[in-house]
Parts: sequence; structure tokens; C-alpha cells
Amino acid sequence: MSVRNARSTSAGARFEALVSQLEGLGMTHNEAIAWLTLVEDESGEGCTGYEVAARSAIPRSAVYGVLRRLEEMGAAFAWGTGPVRYSATPPADFVDQLRRAHEGSLGALAEGLAALPKRSRPEPVWILPRYDEVMARAGAMLLGAKRSVYLSAWPRELRRLKADLDRLPPEVAHRVVHSPALVPADLVPAGFSCWSDDEPEIGPRAAWSHKLILVIDHHEALIGGSEPEADNHAVWTTNPSIVDVATNHLILDLTLLARRRDLDCGPIVAPMMRPHLPRDD
Repeated sequence: MSVRNARSTSAGARFEALVSQLEGLGMTHNEAIAWLTLVEDESGEGCTGYEVAARSAIPRSAVYGVLRRLEEMGAAFAWGTGPVRYSATPPADFVDQLRRAHEGSLGALAEGLAALPKRSRPEPVWILPRYDEVMARAGAMLLGAKRSVYLSAWPRELRRLKADLDRLPPEVAHRVVHSPALVPADLVPAGFSCWSDDEPEIGPRAAWSHKLILVIDHHEALIGGSEPEADNHAVWTTNPSIVDVATNHLILDLTLLARRRDLDCGPIVAPMMRPHLPRDD
């Protein structure tokens, strides 16, 4: 029985996850398995090709070619004679090596792409049907905010996003949140001007379909449904027209709520109405 087959279910899952990650960085399946087999060796004496084949289930006819390629990429080294033994490069050292190699490759790619003639291209529009996708994208957008965050969401979604909203960096100076239902005090995110209806999310409102609008830095918008059991057809984009539509929808919600409650939303809405802020990209 190979070591791979003898692993517990959880250990086997971790092993397969590492194999997939190494494949994503350019190793073949057998190279990833062989290298992890060397990493797992507890003897301190390295492994022969025969031992690697036996523990990994890589065919003996292929294992020496695999080990040779690991040597060439700096993932392993051979030593001794009669028989030759193989040891893994320490994982931290190999990861640093991969990081430097990929940074260099990405730097060269970026320079090459920057030299290409500039072309006018439409901004992509991504459709997010699943609730978890919608909320994950909202969290990622908040993570990248630099100047402003405008959000309209129900208390349920505010609870889901609360940690991300509270972690916004201090340079995000203009923060506005709107909700169609009463937001409990403990859900009001730090530093936000909170505009919520005074009706709780019970009774007739409990049947209302949840929507979410999020605009980041006047540059990026997410708009659409936020229902766990529905196909939400939410849209995420940097298309300026859709970003403007999402922003204006929020401005209208704030204005109507302020009028209904005899409040002045002018100082909050005014910065939102700037059509084009300079981008940091």
C-alpha cells in the first residue's frame, strides 16, 4: 500500500489540495506528487528513486525522469551513490524561489503588455447569480476601497458585511449606508452616515425582495438581488454608465428618505453627485 493510500481522509484532502496548487504553479501531476513525497520523508536520509515510486505510486519507469526535472527546477537535489538518494529543497526556500521567478515573469509580462498599442475596449460586466458570489464580491470590493463607499443593503446583508465595513482604512473618508429597513445600532458600520427606514424588517417587509447596491470610489459598482435562494442576476462592473446608474439610484433613495423624515441629506449627497473623480489606476 502506498503512503498516499494510507493517509486519513483529511490528510489525503490536504495532500491533493497541495498537488493542485503546485500544478497551478507549473508542476506536472507526477512532479507535484514526487516532491511532496520527498518533503514528507522523515528519515533525514532522502529517498531512492525506488522508494519515491513505491510511496507515490508513480511508475518506476517514469520516476527518474520526474526526479531529474525536480532537480532542474531547483525543487530537489541528488546526493550519494549506490544508490543515489533525493531530498526536497526546504519548502520555504522553494516557495521563495517560485515567488521570485513568478515576480520576474510577471514584471516582464507587464512591461511587454504596457508596450502594446493602446486600444479602446468596453468595460466588462460580470453577472453574479449566487448569493454567496454576490456577498463575496461585495467584500472584495470593500477591501479595495480608497476614497468612498456608498452602500444600500438590508440588515441581513449588513450583518454579513459588518466586519469588512468596520475594517475600511481611514483614507476612505466618505462613507454612506442606506437600508430599506431599520438598522439596529450594533449593525451601523464604523464611520458611516447611516440612513435607514424606521420600519423593522418584519411584517409586510419580511416578504420584500432584498437588493444590494455598492459603489466604490465612483469607479466600481455592484447592483442586483441579494437573495440566498434565488438567481440574483447581480451585476458587477466598472462600466461608467452602470456606475452612474447605481450611484443615482442611491442618491434617489437617500433624497426620498430624507424628505419623508424631514432631514437634510444635502451634505451627504453632494459628493456623490460628482460625475468623475480621478482614478488611482
